[in-house]
Amino acid sequence: MTRKWIALGSPRTLALIASLCLNVLMGSYIVAQWARASVPPLVAATTPPRLIRFIADRLPSADAGTLWRVYGAKEAELRATQADYEHALRQAAGLLAQTHLDAAALRTAVMEAREKRIKVGDIVMETFLEAFPQLSPQGRQDLVGRLRDR
Repeated sequence: MTRKWIALGSPRTLALIASLCLNVLMGSYIVAQWARASVPPLVAATTPPRLIRFIADRLPSADAGTLWRVYGAKEAELRATQADYEHALRQAAGLLAQTHLDAAALRTAVMEAREKRIKVGDIVMETFLEAFPQLSPQGRQDLVGRLRDR
């Protein structure tokens, strides 16, 4: 039986090592973020403040201020609605974790969570629809250009 050894200096070996290192780094980052989150990672990644920050970071400072001002007026309502959504998700997860799964109750809980998520989305949409007409033409053009390039 012959063994083929991969040369340590070959491009394939270096690429493999780099890939493994990046995978370990990415996995560590994901685990650290998950461990720090008090809510499920997918919920935390889609919270309204993160979405507002994502858009505001792509606007000139005056326009970003306008967006944050409009968001501030809706923040209490958004936080309450987001909390309702997260609570509904936890209830659905609790049903899913039960030994004897009640499929009908799970379906009801998931549909309730969906309705609450839609309410959050509606408030966020209203925030943008109220803020966008107040933005400068250049700010809107910059935003469209940057989002289109993604």
